[in-house]
Amino acid sequence: MTDRPHPAGGADRPERPQYPGGTEYPETEALPGGYHLPGADAPRWRAVPEPDGDGPAEEPVAGTPFRRSTPARRKRIPELRGGGHARLVAVTVLFVMAAGSAADYIDPATRAFWHLLFWAGVGTAAAVSLARERRNGWEPGPRWVWPAAALGGTLLAELLIALFGSPVILVASVVLGGLFLFIVLLFG
Repeated sequence: MTDRPHPAGGADRPERPQYPGGTEYPETEALPGGYHLPGADAPRWRAVPEPDGDGPAEEPVAGTPFRRSTPARRKRIPELRGGGHARLVAVTVLFVMAAGSAADYIDPATRAFWHLLFWAGVGTAAAVSLARERRNGWEPGPRWVWPAAALGGTLLAELLIALFGSPVILVASVVLGGLFLFIVLLFG
């Protein structure tokens, strides 16, 4: 682009000056927009210390000056307490629906095993909740909900089995499950 005229402007259009750095603006103290070029003696990256021994020296990594020298987080973010016992209620209701629906089709020993397994699950959930309270320094939550769920779920399942029988509980469980699914899909 030294002697050729600009194709759009012809011979009478002045040619833009070219600067040695290949940039549009000259390398001066103040560039437009408040930017400045690094000094000629400024290194492009920090030098990596030489490794000890006879191994080959590694090349400096581009972008080294832009790495963090301090960790992003110094303070642990505490866990927030849950919004209630919705999961415990949901699991208890599902247990009552499943145990009541299958009661006529399984023997009482298997049903008793299900009850013990449910109690063990509720007890484990209570222990985990208590450990989280102590670990995070929360105020103690109510303790009565765990035995109420374990005993209440068991008594409600057995009471529904004695009063209505498994086919009625199965139909009611399907209807309640469909209604709950409809409400969840409705409110998203």
